[in-house]
Amino acid sequence: MKIQQKKIPNSNIIILSFGHKIEKDMLVGTIELDIENQHQFVDYINTTLDNGGTHIILLMDNITYIDSSGLLALFESQKKTENRNGKMILLKPKKDVKRVLDITKISSKIKIFEKEKSAIQYFKTS
Repeated sequence: MKIQQKKIPNSNIIILSFGHKIEKDMLVGTIELDIENQHQFVDYINTTLDNGGTHIILLMDNITYIDSSGLLALFESQKKTENRNGKMILLKPKKDVKRVLDITKISSKIKIFEKEKSAIQYFKTS
């Protein structure tokens, strides 16, 4: 799993995107958030928080599958973010991933947005 970070200017909002590889400064290729990469995901969230990021947007449009390990990673990351007076939201999860988030009630704990502008606005107004 490759992870890219984009900081929104004049804010403490960080957008993290995930993919298989980086081409021309863009992440491409789909990935699965599962037992094989959950630790890498959580470590990256921890590093982001340690470096001063408080509001995190997880761009999930390249994630095609999530298992219980991936769900635990999301839940742990949400709790750690809240413990640092921040928030974490999900952006553009694929249909199958969204279904799993709904079934497991994770979507009732972590806000989900379909548009980046709406996600950023949420942080600026909350």
